[in-house]
Amino acid sequence: MNQEPLSGPEAKLGTPAFENTLFVLDQVPTEANITDFAMQGNLYPERLDDVAWAMPGYLSDDYNLFLIFAPNVMTHWTVTCAQVEIVNGNEITHMSNVVPTGTGLNAIASISKSGAIELIAYFKTLAANGLGHFDENLWRQVR
Repeated sequence: MNQEPLSGPEAKLGTPAFENTLFVLDQVPTEANITDFAMQGNLYPERLDDVAWAMPGYLSDDYNLFLIFAPNVMTHWTVTCAQVEIVNGNEITHMSNVVPTGTGLNAIASISKSGAIELIAYFKTLAANGLGHFDENLWRQVR
């Protein structure tokens, strides 16, 4: 059986080199196109404020990560990650500062490798649909 070597984000998942990887949006989310950003067909980003959007990326009893869609890296729209605290099943009581997409995916991978791989599949679907791409260098420009 011939197996191709892993390439792309899943090959780097869990490595320090992946920490600063960002998913950069090529299309800005709007009310008109937000369904294009659906995860698993029925989970959509919701308005966080007048500009940004948020969507659960990983939820468990002890770790919750949201994906934040916003122009939050210079003028670039990106999907960054924020850890959230949830009480009573659906009340968000705290949201951390955002971190690069790779940092969030690495955090999930340390808890659930399959959960992180599912999110990479989501991002690859967005990329295949022309909505964004992984960028390993943009975060360096912010420092």
